[in-house]
Amino acid sequence: MTAIIKTFFTIFTVISMFFSSLFCPGELLPETENFDFSVLEYPEEAIITLEEAGITEQELTGRASAELPEYVQSGGYDDINGITISPYYTATIAGKEIPVYASVVFIRVDDTGTLHSFSEIYVDADSEFSFNIELTGKDVELKNAIILPASHNVTAVKKDGKICASINKTGIYTFLFNGASQYYGYTLFVREKTDEDAEIADYIEKFGEENVTVVEKGVYEYDYFNFVGENDQVVYLRQGAYVIANHHYDINSVEDEDKYIEEGAFSDNRIGLTRYPFLNFYLCNNITITGRGVIDLTRLDRRERRGVVFTCCNNINISDIKIINSPEWSLITYCCKDVKIDQVDIIGNRGNCDAFAICNTENALITNCFARTADDEFEVKALGGTMDTKNVTFSNCIAWGGYARCFGICGETNRQISDITFRDSAVIYRDGVWDNDRIGSLVVVAEQCDGGIDGVLFENIEIFRDEGRAILVKIYDEEKENFEIKNVAFRNISYTSYMPSKISGNDKESNTVQVELENINACGQKVTIPELFFKIGKYSSVTSK
Repeated sequence: MTAIIKTFFTIFTVISMFFSSLFCPGELLPETENFDFSVLEYPEEAIITLEEAGITEQELTGRASAELPEYVQSGGYDDINGITISPYYTATIAGKEIPVYASVVFIRVDDTGTLHSFSEIYVDADSEFSFNIELTGKDVELKNAIILPASHNVTAVKKDGKICASINKTGIYTFLFNGASQYYGYTLFVREKTDEDAEIADYIEKFGEENVTVVEKGVYEYDYFNFVGENDQVVYLRQGAYVIANHHYDINSVEDEDKYIEEGAFSDNRIGLTRYPFLNFYLCNNITITGRGVIDLTRLDRRERRGVVFTCCNNINISDIKIINSPEWSLITYCCKDVKIDQVDIIGNRGNCDAFAICNTENALITNCFARTADDEFEVKALGGTMDTKNVTFSNCIAWGGYARCFGICGETNRQISDITFRDSAVIYRDGVWDNDRIGSLVVVAEQCDGGIDGVLFENIEIFRDEGRAILVKIYDEEKENFEIKNVAFRNISYTSYMPSKISGNDKESNTVQVELENINACGQKVTIPELFFKIGKYSSVTSK
């Protein structure tokens, strides 16, 4: 048996031990007496069951299948909204049944779709609390349950055929079942309770009633919103506000993408769009989008319009909303300064529905967010233009990648990128392996190399499973010379992956690839000799502690 085979056998054994340790039974904690909480509920007219829509689970999830032509797989539909009643589970908290919703997602390893189920509750985070959640399967056997991220230290307990768990802090809890399958995933969002009326009153006092748009609970259909040169604007989506993007343009081919042009769109953004994004902000200052509402883009065809786009804006605050099934990049900042994004969740099954695209932006903080999409998720780019990208931090975010990359700098590096941090976060799964020199869970990949990369920190991140490379640092342009990737550090990273990580330039001696590794745990083993777990290019500088 060769050394290589022995190495992979060891890794496989460690993985098996890792999974076995996760399936140990636990105990439930005593519940807070008269535990007080509220739940996220969408309007009944927006959310229906599959039976009410006349669709089977297989028909709905099959719409995400890669066996379909690209523009059919990523096409829109209007017979059911992007959120439905989950056919998989019922759930109770402290003895009270709560809604369980679901959206279609994509599994790259099987090239097919499934439903991701979720619930959201609100608690008084200023007081200590403990509650038990019980999940009951609807024609779904629940066994070998685990709860991620592991850093929550929450153990699943099987009791009377139900999966139970005790939770005593706010956060995002994802349940996997049946051997940690990607099918039938469930996420519970536990977030701080807020007084919506008081929040709205504060915004009105600060900005004036004429500048505060409140969308009440209910179902609303719009073509798009366009804000140009406006300041001090607040869009407040109350809990239960369900906002749907109308479909207008049948896009069934690449040629169709260029066929439809909306008057004024090109001049009202800085990234060359000829159709308006659903929410477009250009040359605006002091913009807030908040509330517990949802923006559902399911009806739009592939690349019919992008989701929420800010270009040349300053002081942006986005919080608490959900964006569902964008047909192209979901949330973009470009040539912007001073951005805060908190508790925003993005779910989508279509190609190019990147989640959080922070581009040519200075001073951005993205916290407590969740993404399960079929493309890049928490990404930093520099697309050209006049602004560099610098001082961007992602913290306490959860990624479940169904196609490309979870956290990192990827693709366009047409200008300088510096001082980027990803910390205290987790990857549930990442399962794309279509080009292992471009994609991974934690990446610094320069494909368009006209700028440079200086100062990137990945810290305190756990990766439950990556089907390819967990860590990838790469100059992808094989002809590029005199390009620098330097001061990149990975600290306190634990992962399970099925391929070795990689740090490499492009075999041009004039390039710089400089990486520091500290406290890396790969497949259950402390990485003391990087060469055993990393493929390292001959002109790459790697130090390890």
